[in-house]
Amino acid sequence: MLTAFLITVGAALVCVYATLCLLFYQGQWQMLFHPSRSVTATPASAGLPFGEIHFDVTESGRPQLDGWWIPAAPDARYATDTVLYLHDGRGSLSDTVAAMGELHGLGVNVLAFDYRGFGKSAGRHPTERMGRTDALAAWMYLTDTRHIPGHRIVVFGDGTGATFAAMLGMEFAPAGVVIEDASLPARAIFDKDARSRILPLWLLANERLDPSEDLQRMHVPRLFVARHSDAARTRELFEKSPEPRSYFDLRQASPGMVQETLRRFLDEVVR
Repeated sequence: MLTAFLITVGAALVCVYATLCLLFYQGQWQMLFHPSRSVTATPASAGLPFGEIHFDVTESGRPQLDGWWIPAAPDARYATDTVLYLHDGRGSLSDTVAAMGELHGLGVNVLAFDYRGFGKSAGRHPTERMGRTDALAAWMYLTDTRHIPGHRIVVFGDGTGATFAAMLGMEFAPAGVVIEDASLPARAIFDKDARSRILPLWLLANERLDPSEDLQRMHVPRLFVARHSDAARTRELFEKSPEPRSYFDLRQASPGMVQETLRRFLDEVVR
């Protein structure tokens, strides 16, 4: 009887552990992405001209991604250039309106969109794999649908978006890549959770969110900017990245200094 009891308890513990592993495997995205379906503000809220766009159409004719096209004035400084903005893994496009105003103020066209699982875009929830697919779809929308040459596009990755920006920078060689407030890699985020310490992360983790390798392999100019969060991660990526590169800590900078830093970078890569 004792042997049977111990076997039963052991089997129950194995089942509990297996269930815990399964829950982590299926739900690890929730530790990395914090999406919102609410889009309560648009560029119009900041007085910016824009058009809502829908792209990445499926075979059934349904677009998967929703975004904004914010055109520069015809006589603007970078009227023939475009910034592809890849937002952080929190909120939705509503949270990027201030950033859209800053970029539009440079006199450049801007494309921003919500990944699947965010805002009005399709999808149940985001994952790194789908985010990479979505970033690729946005690049193809600019180059194939709007016929913008890759050397006239600057890819801007904010937070989690840094991973997707680095991927595009490595694969397509745009004019340049901006990395702002890069987020921690997935493994570092998992390690902060006490529950994950008892799990075989080497087997279960399928999210990486680490742009390091792509940044090291690309050859286009890179601008690393620390603005709102701890600068350690952004600085680390900068130091591991080969030339051409530049780094600015703008956490205490005025809006004018931020604008000037971005303008100098655009002058370098697209003028």
